[in-house]
Amino acid sequence: MKSNRRWVFAFWVYFGILMSISVSAYLKIIPTEISKFPYYDTILHFLLLGIAAYLSHLALHKRKIQLLNIYLPLAPLIVIFFCLVDEMIQFFVPYRSFDLVDLAADLGGIVLFTWLAERQRPRGVGKQE
Repeated sequence: MKSNRRWVFAFWVYFGILMSISVSAYLKIIPTEISKFPYYDTILHFLLLGIAAYLSHLALHKRKIQLLNIYLPLAPLIVIFFCLVDEMIQFFVPYRSFDLVDLAADLGGIVLFTWLAERQRPRGVGKQE
């Protein structure tokens, strides 16, 4: 359990960063200079939610749940749920917009970074002393 503390800590720090970015977007206080980069929004969706899936999956010890004889990673499913909720909320906010491209970027990042987390070996595994 001790080796997991760093992942839990990293997740909560990152969660705070992610929430401040989200609140900034809803309050329209994200710097406009960022919009000069092509596809910045899609790239950020991919990276931000992918990293959230990676850290949360490792923080929960890669815990999985079984649905219809398929084992699915729990933490990334939670991240997907909140992505869907956030995109639906954006549908009702006048200066934000529901975007399937953003949702696809979210899901792509979550899948890739979950796969990377699955490949992450626990500390000390494979080392010879």
